[in-house]
Amino acid sequence: MMIKKPILTLILSVIIFSFSFVKHANATCEVNNGVLDTSNGFATPVNDVGDEGISDQCNYVPDVYQIDFYRMSLCTSNPDSSGSEPDFSSCVDMISETGDTTTALISGTNETELSVPDFTIPPGSYGYMVARLSAKLGIKHTFEASTKVNSRDSNTDLNGVGTYCWTVNNVLTGVSNEEIVTPFGTTQNAGAEEISNMQCSDNESDMNNAEFSYEVVNVNADSGCTGFGADGDRMSGGEVENGIATGRMMQNATTSATACTNTDSILWTITLTNQIIVTSGTSFVLNFKTTDAVSIDFDNSGDGAGNPNILKVGANPIEAYLTVAN
Repeated sequence: MMIKKPILTLILSVIIFSFSFVKHANATCEVNNGVLDTSNGFATPVNDVGDEGISDQCNYVPDVYQIDFYRMSLCTSNPDSSGSEPDFSSCVDMISETGDTTTALISGTNETELSVPDFTIPPGSYGYMVARLSAKLGIKHTFEASTKVNSRDSNTDLNGVGTYCWTVNNVLTGVSNEEIVTPFGTTQNAGAEEISNMQCSDNESDMNNAEFSYEVVNVNADSGCTGFGADGDRMSGGEVENGIATGRMMQNATTSATACTNTDSILWTITLTNQIIVTSGTSFVLNFKTTDAVSIDFDNSGDGAGNPNILKVGANPIEAYLTVAN
């Protein structure tokens, strides 16, 4: 009477489970024949093909997105109630909480696989889905620009100029763009210090040197770490495709974070609009979508030659889909 599945196959499919744990403007980059359009002046070099218009930021599909899961579960009762620590006693795990992480490397829109141990889901009705994922997200990305782009090691030193740019692992950024000591290291305000996590040149082959660059998501409050609230800065994520989401910052498997400085993971819970009914014949397919999951940010200053300065690429939300078939 139990369901077993050794591999979660990641493909695009029917929406069941969505992550949207950080807020970014929805501005898809204009890319023509594989080339990022940066021709709109050094202050606002990029253009959104939707409704955001010309600006200093746009979003695109990353070359590779890295996300580490601690847990992914179905629950019969709400595991994340306001005013108390999370309670997973009614949850059944698809990815079990062991202290180690299960890494998903999502390459563009290509199909990939996430290998996990066998799991069992007893037949029944499940009204909640929950995931705990690392607060440190990785992006490996390259682009060709239509104009020369500056990259910088600091506000005085150039790190390269050219039309080909790639990520380097030289700075840890944070979603609040503040200098914060975290379990992963100290995040830096890349904007104030003009440190780019990209390097640029005129040699296309240099893009083969791309490395993962990492960003820490350790606060929900729009005001940043100074606005960190109760219950791990617990905040409604609003309506998603299949219910109402809630996000909470955690410092370990069972304890909420008390500040940005001890946040190591994000708890993401969805109260499902329609319960998932599991029977002896139920099968599962988990999928990830990374459309607009990399934010390409310029600092709107440029240089004397009129070239835009690339500030950083950051990790936007992904969407995860669980297809359940009976």
